[in-house]
Amino acid sequence: MPTHGIVLILSGFLYWMSSTALSEVSYDDPSPSLELGAKVYLTRCALCHGNKGMGEGILPMRLKEYPNTSLINHRVASDRASILNATVLGAYFKDISQYMPPFGKELSWSELESVSDFILLLRKNKDEAYTLLSALNVESTANRKLGQQIYSTRCVLCHGQYGEGDGRMAKLLKTPPPADLTASRLPDPYLKEIIVKGGEAVGRSKHMPPWGDQLSESEINSLILHLKSIRD
Repeated sequence: MPTHGIVLILSGFLYWMSSTALSEVSYDDPSPSLELGAKVYLTRCALCHGNKGMGEGILPMRLKEYPNTSLINHRVASDRASILNATVLGAYFKDISQYMPPFGKELSWSELESVSDFILLLRKNKDEAYTLLSALNVESTANRKLGQQIYSTRCVLCHGQYGEGDGRMAKLLKTPPPADLTASRLPDPYLKEIIVKGGEAVGRSKHMPPWGDQLSESEINSLILHLKSIRD
């Protein structure tokens, strides 16, 4: 392996470890696998890169200013080491879009390795990768913790970490800007309609994507619990 690749991987690992207390490290973390990689990809990457990795995610399809997110016709990360580093460091990695978040703080090392291997599989054997994605059918009981996890993967990019409308996409979305969810007092049925149908369908922002085809009923209800918990 080239020296610079080793250095980048090591720096990514140290970046992750420095932000994670030893007491928070999960020692029952599963071994890296393509199945785990597919799950991580679907929950963390598909919003921008699309369910098939061809850049057909909700954000690039709806926003003309959004950069090309195709993983098939890659620009920067071409091998496993560079994919892993790009995933860990996000926009801090060379020539990566400023909207690419660093996942070194959010994913375990096993998850980071797994999703890197899955991205390689997308490029080498699309049929096998798509089979893994289609096999994922995880049902969860509605709860606020699940809602927080969904928010952090689906909503934070626009609405910000604390729901104040100051996410990364707020730099691009001006008419109107992302909503300050902490100030919202919308009732549950209306929140559900916006989440399922998207903003434009209910006379609000056209930039708010519909999630009805991507989230289960329990996930939507869990997200609503979390949104209500962050209100001022």
